[in-house]
Amino acid sequence: MGRPIKLLSITNRYYLISLLLFFNFAGVLIFFAISYNLDQEMDEQLNTEKVHVVNAIRSVDHFNKLSIPLYDNFFVKETSADVIRKPEIFDSLMYDDVEKDMIPFRVIRFSAQTKNARYVILIKKSKIETVDLFFGIFLSLMFVFGLFCMILYVSNSYLNRKIWSPFLETIAAIKSLNINDLDVSFKYKDSQIEELNELNSSLQKMIEQIKSDYFRMKEFSENAAHELQTPLSIIRSKLESLLQSENLNNEDAQLIDQALENTVRLSRLNQSLLLLTKIENRQFEQKQRVNFTEAFDKYLEIYAEIILQREIEIKFKKNDEFVFEINPMLADILISNLLNNAIKHNFPNGEVNITIEKDLFEISNTGPAPTCSTELLFNRFKKGDQSPEHLGLGLALVKHIVETSGLIISYIYKDERHVLLVKKTVNKTHE
Repeated sequence: MGRPIKLLSITNRYYLISLLLFFNFAGVLIFFAISYNLDQEMDEQLNTEKVHVVNAIRSVDHFNKLSIPLYDNFFVKETSADVIRKPEIFDSLMYDDVEKDMIPFRVIRFSAQTKNARYVILIKKSKIETVDLFFGIFLSLMFVFGLFCMILYVSNSYLNRKIWSPFLETIAAIKSLNINDLDVSFKYKDSQIEELNELNSSLQKMIEQIKSDYFRMKEFSENAAHELQTPLSIIRSKLESLLQSENLNNEDAQLIDQALENTVRLSRLNQSLLLLTKIENRQFEQKQRVNFTEAFDKYLEIYAEIILQREIEIKFKKNDEFVFEINPMLADILISNLLNNAIKHNFPNGEVNITIEKDLFEISNTGPAPTCSTELLFNRFKKGDQSPEHLGLGLALVKHIVETSGLIISYIYKDERHVLLVKKTVNKTHE
């Protein structure tokens, strides 16, 4: 499928093609019509001269060219008495003494009878003046017709633009809608076109329904997350209190510890899903210029203790400053998740390489190969390893942050290294 074309462009294109086809057809038709009429006029003149010649020689004994006035452009050849040639008219190229060149003639050939002999007579008339007249008329008509087609095309383009302007306004109104804004509604101007009014009315009802459903879903997810967090906090607190009990045996302590571990995991899962929903619903609209180079420095200090414990070597290469307009909270979550993944999914005494360029940054780390397809790692609950400590939402969060912010992310596993590349899109140059 090729590049999409605007509706008005398609309409104008087909209209122009139709006009050009019609113009060519009309030109051919006019050409033959003028040519036919001019030939008919010349044929009438030749037939009139034929009648004069026949009448002039009918009463003489012998043909005498000089005795026939006004007819110098004809040739005479005597023939046998039993040869009777029907009159015929045709075009022929003949040499002209005046023009000193071969020029087109209209010729009539017929037989005529004197008292004593029969002759074949050929009368010719030059078509030079007729051809000049023909092309003059033809070009004048083509100019007028072409001018008419151009005016028709321009006026049709103007009318189409005017007729379709309410439709374009509807598209602009839809593009400007922000579903997170409660005060904004779909507004449209009444049109004289009934179908367009029906479209706008249907769109208004549909958008209002979508907004209503969206806010109900948003409210439900936020309430559910909040309501879940409270009992989870209570359960966690009770379990931690039980672990402090002096009458607890080892077996019960292990069971409580497992329950506490899963409660913490469920709490983290609840918070991550809520955050993911907020990102998908574009609830982080406030943006500002964030220097990712400085942000990486900050989070490397935060993770310094974990990095030291796991004896991971950090190589930070700052070739340039990566500055991008993004929500600051999302930028922190993005960097935190990327560094957290690079540290957790690493070998002991492993390595993490961070490279910053003007339009991209890359994080690579040593580590075991992922247990699922690399194309699925950005999906929810897909994990590179099956450790219960990992929720499988880190890279899903990363992907949604990147996509909603206007960045591009890619992942490959090569030479026992996980490589994540984040770069600006071609039309985004936030520096």
